[in-house]
Amino acid sequence: LLEKMGMTLQGSNVLYPAYRTDILHQTDIAEDIAIAYGYENFKPEIPNISTVAEEDKFQILLQKIKNILIGLNLQEVSTFHLTDKETQTNLMLNNSEVFQVENSKSSEYSTLRSWLIPSLLHVLKNNKHNEYPQRIFDMGNIFNKKGEFTRLCVMISHSDADYTEARQIIDSLSSNLNIKLSYRETEFPSFILGRMARVSYKNKDVAYIGEIHPKVLSNFSLENPVTCFELNLTELFELF
Repeated sequence: LLEKMGMTLQGSNVLYPAYRTDILHQTDIAEDIAIAYGYENFKPEIPNISTVAEEDKFQILLQKIKNILIGLNLQEVSTFHLTDKETQTNLMLNNSEVFQVENSKSSEYSTLRSWLIPSLLHVLKNNKHNEYPQRIFDMGNIFNKKGEFTRLCVMISHSDADYTEARQIIDSLSSNLNIKLSYRETEFPSFILGRMARVSYKNKDVAYIGEIHPKVLSNFSLENPVTCFELNLTELFELF
């Protein structure tokens, strides 16, 4: 059967031609054997087990959030898990510890991101030539000492962007999810003092919301104000 597909067997190893760039895994070889044997020659059997398929509940939540945000006239973007240490720390006026990749081939992609806000600021930086207001969101994974988490970041930029606009979106989101969030005043170097808050659900901190500090905007070469929030969806889901 292997010979029919232009392959040879050497001991327990299968050798295939160099031009077969479509073979990436043992499964691909098994598929070729099945093709050579002929799918019509397989006799179907009913398995002895019974299972019921079910969509992952966390994925259901993510899709629901996407639909809500798109309905609020936000555009989804997708950013990389890898970035650089400068973007995650110094440009954000933040000295938090980050994980760096050993033997990285590029300094631009040498660090696992620990939050999403810097990534979305880069998106704004690369799209200054496009019209305003710019209203974007991203759902992706971040990495820290506690593990890997899925977060949501919503970001708005235009000449009059402020805390209230970001608050309206997160309030609308929480209302659609039928949850009650609480807010308290706090400080973080990346945000303007007095124009930010820590967000909690069931007494657990799950988000930051506020206006980005002018110095951070300058570091990213942004002229318009930016308001945003970053919500830990993994922890939020665990509290449902």
